[in-house]
Amino acid sequence: MLKFILFFTIVVSLKTSVSAQYVDPNFSIKDFKIFVQVIDKAKEGCWTNISETRKYIKNKLSERGAKLIEDRSKTDLTLKFAIMAKRTGHGWCYGDMSLGLTANVMLGDYMILGTFYQKNTVDIKSQHFNNSALKWLEKTLPELK
Repeated sequence: MLKFILFFTIVVSLKTSVSAQYVDPNFSIKDFKIFVQVIDKAKEGCWTNISETRKYIKNKLSERGAKLIEDRSKTDLTLKFAIMAKRTGHGWCYGDMSLGLTANVMLGDYMILGTFYQKNTVDIKSQHFNNSALKWLEKTLPELK
């Protein structure tokens, strides 16, 4: 068990994915119509507070002046939060959390998505991702002013 935890800690500390990130310092989500999409790809009880997380995201966006819209086809931007996680043979949950902001542009009958913001993290928890998801969002969402 100790060898597994040590091995996984080393793997997690190394970047498992690389992505370029640029956020225009003059860009603001204020007054944009935003659709919030929360994707649960966690298995075996690795993430169970999905509705609380969705409410948390919406509250933070509203505080920054964003207009939340439930119909994606009528929005300017989509904010997507996703967790993909599963349990190890030893009962720990491991996986990836990602947050992305994309522009929704209609071109004829097609919706084109352009990425404004993308951030990912990899984590392992002894029980679930409930608290760590909220803590990561608390740290990450302020970047979207």
